[in-house]
Amino acid sequence: MKEKILSSLGYGGLGVTLSFLLIVLFYPPYTAMDTLIPIYIAGLFLGGSFGVLKGKVRASGYAFLVGFFLTLILYILWLKVEFSMLYSFSLLVAVVFVMGLVSAESTLDVSIVPFAYFGGFILANLLFMNSKISEIEGSAISIVLVGVAGTVIATVVIFLKSFLENTARMSKKI
Repeated sequence: MKEKILSSLGYGGLGVTLSFLLIVLFYPPYTAMDTLIPIYIAGLFLGGSFGVLKGKVRASGYAFLVGFFLTLILYILWLKVEFSMLYSFSLLVAVVFVMGLVSAESTLDVSIVPFAYFGGFILANLLFMNSKISEIEGSAISIVLVGVAGTVIATVVIFLKSFLENTARMSKKI
């Protein structure tokens, strides 16, 4: 059951990211969010359904959760606490820690990780789209930093961990 949930989350994050890319490619920047939200929901639903039916991924499911919850935490922090870039950097350390604990199922899982993390980041942003976060100086930049840098960090950490695990497995065969 846990495997199906993680697969659903990983592919759901991939679906949200692909929806985002389609929106960037085909819709003008002034398009109303009311028009775009169904596209995000469709991407999440289709990706999640595919993950339940066909997917076997683990790390990308965790990457989705990490991207979602860290973005959520930043929004809550900036709406309640005075802005400090230190919090953003400490949350990037949390990305390294969590992704360092997780093992990927396959190379497909490793390749879905950045899309899943970014999908979680997008989904958390959609929840707070009506907040006045842009009025807090530096907050939007720190949220984007945790989204983009977190995606890169999650990818690098899970790639290195997978590489080291595969290298150790191959050296045992020799």
